[in-house]
Amino acid sequence: MIRTVTRLPDGSVEIAAEIAVGVGTRQVRVPLGRFDREIDPGGLRNMPVVVLSDPGLEPTVRAGAQRAGRAPLARLELEGVEFPGAELLGGSSIAEVLLVVAQGPAAAAALVVARALGGRPLPVIALDDPASANAMLRECDVDLDVAVPSVDEPMRALIRETVEQLGLFIGHHVVEVDPRPALADRVGVGADAPSVHELTAAATGVLAGRLAAGNRRWR
Repeated sequence: MIRTVTRLPDGSVEIAAEIAVGVGTRQVRVPLGRFDREIDPGGLRNMPVVVLSDPGLEPTVRAGAQRAGRAPLARLELEGVEFPGAELLGGSSIAEVLLVVAQGPAAAAALVVARALGGRPLPVIALDDPASANAMLRECDVDLDVAVPSVDEPMRALIRETVEQLGLFIGHHVVEVDPRPALADRVGVGADAPSVHELTAAATGVLAGRLAAGNRRWR
């Protein structure tokens, strides 16, 4: 939740925000650089922000968001961006779902900043690559909406075990989501079986679309 917006002597803008962490709260400051637009005190207003490390999975996330919620999606590339908060606030004016492409520390920073600005960060976690998963989640101590694909056994048990090992059942919102709406184009003879990472991207896109549709109804 945004508490204050401060314009500094050099003309740059900084936001002070309060984030719920478990049963407590955490105070953070988000620099926006020279941000000239008016800032909505509601920030991102629960906007789903999908953070993706593999840009090749973007079409899968996009298909899920559009088919589950008919949600317009804006893509942001945040590698090397100094003020991700400004990019997120700018993108929120043209879409209902933000898709952030970033890796490692940049991905973790995007998740934290999205939450500080009042968004709903949804990481596409590489559940079949623990090193990549840990890199995305490292130092990300805010509550996340984590979509995991609804699949049959024994894959379901393996995914659940990985989620538990990553500590995602503690302090985060883990939801099983049917990934099939995002994968409709893959159905057919000769189609390759999707990887766990692709299934997770599909589930995340579907959840983002549903959250966006819910936001639309409230507004």
